[in-house]
Amino acid sequence: MSNLIVAHGGVIPFICHIFLIFFGGFMSLSMILNPNFVKGMGFESVEARFLGRGLGFSVLAITLVFVATLFQWGRFTSFFEIYAVLFLFTLFAFLNQLLMYLKVLKTHDDKPVPIANIIRPLIPLVVIIIRRLTSANF
Repeated sequence: MSNLIVAHGGVIPFICHIFLIFFGGFMSLSMILNPNFVKGMGFESVEARFLGRGLGFSVLAITLVFVATLFQWGRFTSFFEIYAVLFLFTLFAFLNQLLMYLKVLKTHDDKPVPIANIIRPLIPLVVIIIRRLTSANF
């Protein structure tokens, strides 16, 4: 276990990595299995539900790569690229939701954006920033 902590650059980056695995797993399974998840985001069509499942499987794939990098299975030994991809994905998702909340961008149905939609991508974004600031490997 101590080798894993050293490989990740300390205790806090290791805990952040595990948190992102749990958060990504929860969010991906919610998108895949919960038909009301996409409806709660404001999309009520059947097509949007299938799009949410595809997004859920994409997040599940990133989460499984996080698990592989945690235990350094196969050739998954560098996790910097995965963090960069997830950082950009959550940053753009946060900015999109924030701009729709501030009514700079229009929503698809002209309803106000719930504040929960802004906070969801902000959670992993903050965890990635904390991990970056506390890691000894960067």
